[in-house]
Amino acid sequence: MDLLRAVIYCRCSTEEESQVDALHKQVQESEACVKEQGWFLVDRYIESKSGTTTRGRNQYQRLFEDLAQNKFDIIVIKSQDRLMRNVKDWYLFLDRMLSHGKRLYMYIEHKFYTTDDALITGIKAILAEEYSRELSKKLNNSHHNRQRNGGRVMLSSRAFGFSKNPDGTVSVVKDEAEIIRKIYEYCAAGYGCRTIANIFLNQGYRKRTGNALSASFISKVIHNPLYKGTMIMNRRHYDFDTKRTLKVPEDQWIYGEGIVPAIVEPELWERANRRIADRAAHFNRNGVYKKGSSAGRYDLSGKLVCSQCGMPYYRTWRHGYADKDSIVIEWKCSSYLEKGRKKGRRFDQFRKVEKEFEDGCDNVHLDETIVFSLLEQVSSQYYNFSNQDKDSIVSHTIQILRKALGETPVEQEWEKLEEEESRLIKQKDFLLTKFLEGVISDKDYRKKDDQLEQKISELQVKKDQLKQKEWEIRNLEQRIEQIKSRLEAGGIEKATVSQMLQDIREIKVCGWYLEICFDPMRIVHLSGSRREEKELMQELLSKDFSIRVDYPFAPETERGRYLDRRRIVSLMKENPAITAKQIAQKMERSPYMVRKRIEELNKAKYICFNGRGGHGTWEILRELPDKETSIEAGDL
Repeated sequence: MDLLRAVIYCRCSTEEESQVDALHKQVQESEACVKEQGWFLVDRYIESKSGTTTRGRNQYQRLFEDLAQNKFDIIVIKSQDRLMRNVKDWYLFLDRMLSHGKRLYMYIEHKFYTTDDALITGIKAILAEEYSRELSKKLNNSHHNRQRNGGRVMLSSRAFGFSKNPDGTVSVVKDEAEIIRKIYEYCAAGYGCRTIANIFLNQGYRKRTGNALSASFISKVIHNPLYKGTMIMNRRHYDFDTKRTLKVPEDQWIYGEGIVPAIVEPELWERANRRIADRAAHFNRNGVYKKGSSAGRYDLSGKLVCSQCGMPYYRTWRHGYADKDSIVIEWKCSSYLEKGRKKGRRFDQFRKVEKEFEDGCDNVHLDETIVFSLLEQVSSQYYNFSNQDKDSIVSHTIQILRKALGETPVEQEWEKLEEEESRLIKQKDFLLTKFLEGVISDKDYRKKDDQLEQKISELQVKKDQLKQKEWEIRNLEQRIEQIKSRLEAGGIEKATVSQMLQDIREIKVCGWYLEICFDPMRIVHLSGSRREEKELMQELLSKDFSIRVDYPFAPETERGRYLDRRRIVSLMKENPAITAKQIAQKMERSPYMVRKRIEELNKAKYICFNGRGGHGTWEILRELPDKETSIEAGDL
């Protein structure tokens, strides 16, 4: 007769978590039970943390998945509440266990679970859940009273300016406190957060991590009442029923006055916050601020990327040059907003703080109206294919899809994931053996076990994604027909700018032009969960889905003036007898502006006019310098 195969599931309850040997003892008892019953132990599921539900319990999730496999016959647990204290999860577990012919043995009661126990175990599950709910209420109430009555300070170890002592008290970090005082003094004196950041960067001040003191960090410090000795508590609350941490309304916040040492005087804190509030009110224009920091709030958020420094562009505003009451929305490189232009650039003399570092960015600013105008042109031109081009693209896309989905079989990837998971499980078994033999401490065991559990959890996510991919392959023909129908039925031609932006991976700002980079997998609505598939798709389709668009700089900008001068020279080459009025008509510029550009070219001896009284021809004396040379030198 074959030996019955058994597995054990062990987990500390909330009350036992503080007991160092509780989990170790439970494992020993479970293994002893298996040995006494004469069963063969094939696996261990050791949960290193408690929990009323199955969420976040990786070992339980592994056990739940293995119920459907032919790996064991019996599950051994200490008692019913070791599996969960949630009625719904209990019945889901029983249903899966019974449907796959497994048995559950509780060694405290020395009995197997039977269907006759359904009623009593259901009542036990209800009582266990209610016990956990009451325990959660007591813990929350105790925590709430501790905060209200000035108990132990709940302060993060990352709080800048403070350090937490072993006895629970809080001390001030002298060097960091000096920086904080300077932040408030500079702010109260009228300096903005970016200017203060530049000051500290020049002086070499850094955070604990070694990173620079950014403008956003400085803003958070200024608004935090912690630095005047006031701690705000009870801002979040764990809800037992939803199993989530929720925000508490402001009228229920608890303000602890003087429970941490004050680094700045309350009067200085109020003065600095009043000054920064006044600045915000001054720069507010109908809800638009000079620097927008809401990621994803606007259509272009996260799309515009600087080609020089790789940083994203942020949305800003300014007054119009001619009409001071008008608002111009511009997008600027975040490096420029944080650190300005690079050292040695023009207009540095107008800075509040002299710039001693060479960071920053010299890339161009973009007018939002112009960017959307260009995108509208792209959406109407790029998607307006001829039937021949359209058929070619559809055929090309379908061919690549077949190749991408066919070159990486799901079976091979699944085997790799299974092998990796098996390897990690063996490591857990080895770790558990060392723990039970007393080679490693309980603390070290839990730390390493959590790391392994995290890796196993990540593998499970990949396996779930692979299952989705398997479904996609099984329905490949159907999906390809759907994609083909979308491409052929006018989906591309009817695309609007907002829809097109969903298919755009990024828009690189390259000085004189924009490079619009489409994501081919977004265009065909492919999930792209596999790295190999992404790389193949991007490699094959990158050229087909990348567009370069020249940016039409406004005539009042440096680059716009250069482009106007080059256009004027080009028109003079085509027709040496052309007049300034005719040039203005062709360029759609005012006659005054054209004459101004011609005077600049003439003064710099790039052109000359041979004739008198408006009769004669233009002569090109020398070629204009290239774009970047002209801008850098500031000629003309």
